[in-house]
Parts: sequence; structure tokens; C-alpha cells
Amino acid sequence: MRIISGKAKGVQLSALSSKKTRPILDRAKESMFSILENSLLDGVILDLFAGTGSLGIEALSRGAKRCLFVENSTNAIKVIKKNLRNANLLKRTVVLKINAFRLLNFIKNKDIKFDIIIVAPPYKLLDIDCGDRKRIFSLMEAFVTKQIINEKGTIVLQHHKKQKIVQECFKQLKIIDERQYSNTQLTFLKGNVAATKPEES
Repeated sequence: MRIISGKAKGVQLSALSSKKTRPILDRAKESMFSILENSLLDGVILDLFAGTGSLGIEALSRGAKRCLFVENSTNAIKVIKKNLRNANLLKRTVVLKINAFRLLNFIKNKDIKFDIIIVAPPYKLLDIDCGDRKRIFSLMEAFVTKQIINEKGTIVLQHHKKQKIVQECFKQLKIIDERQYSNTQLTFLKGNVAATKPEES
């Protein structure tokens, strides 16, 4: 696993030994960032369920200004920091050990808005019969309703191709693109302007 483009191109990234993680294919990663290119330069990124941090690190290498990595695993946090040090990108980041579903409480009083939010949970959490599936969708929509993502920002959801993610799953988000690579699917979403109204504080 390596950084495939940008200032840190070619830097090898450490992986996690856990079978729960699945490194994203280089061609899927390349496609993702080609689609996100216009909002990537000097952008603020959230890498949620960050794993090894490879997606947020790729964004930084390609010109993103800052990245918040959110991960609940102690081992993963160590790997993220190691990878950031190896790529000489640690100074432009915050690495947060917290359950993803508690993130909103953590940042609610902070003046922060993201241009790109990458959501890459363990695949099992997006199974139809998993209770966390709807929690993940609700969290993604809260990024819009609570104005945590910029109005023109993009959310990318990484999931298994058999896990059908359809427009009916969302009210505040609109699916704008879908790409499939082997068993991995990337679903790109933006705030649904017609449905979204800013929440009163």
C-alpha cells in the first residue's frame, strides 16, 4: 500500500493486520480523487473510520490543507500516526481516537467545516440487517443539517458492491455519482439543497 500521487507519491504505508480492514485498490483511490479534484486543493478533509489513514493521507499529498482522522482502534491510531510521520504530513492533521458516532458531540462547538468527508466503515456495518447502517446514514445527513460540511462539499461512502445504497436511503443528501471497482463501490453524495434547511442553534 502506497501513496499514489502528489508530494508524497511513492511513500509506502503500513497496513493493519486485522482482517476487518480492506485496503482500497489503487485504481479506486485514483478514481475517487480524480472526481474530487476540484474541491481537494486547500480543502479540509474528514477521514471517518480512518483505518490506516490511507485516504486522508492521499488527500493531503494531493494538496488538501488539513485532515481530521477519526478512528476508534488504538492499533489503527498508531498506524495512522506512523504513516503520517513517514509521509512528513503529521503537522497538517488531527488524529482523534473516538467512536465515529460521538463525533458530532465532540465538534459541535468548534468552528470547523469540511470540504470532503470520506466515510469508510467496516463493510458489515452497512449490511441491511445491521442497526448501525441507519446510524451511519443519519450521521452523514447530520453533517449537512448541522452545516459541518460546506454547502458545495462532497461525502464519499465506501461500501461493498452488494450493499445497495440508493437515493431512498437519504433525505438530506443526493447521490451524484457511483463507481465500482472489483467488490468495492464508491457512492458520492452532496447536500440536497431542495430538502436541506439550516438548523436553528
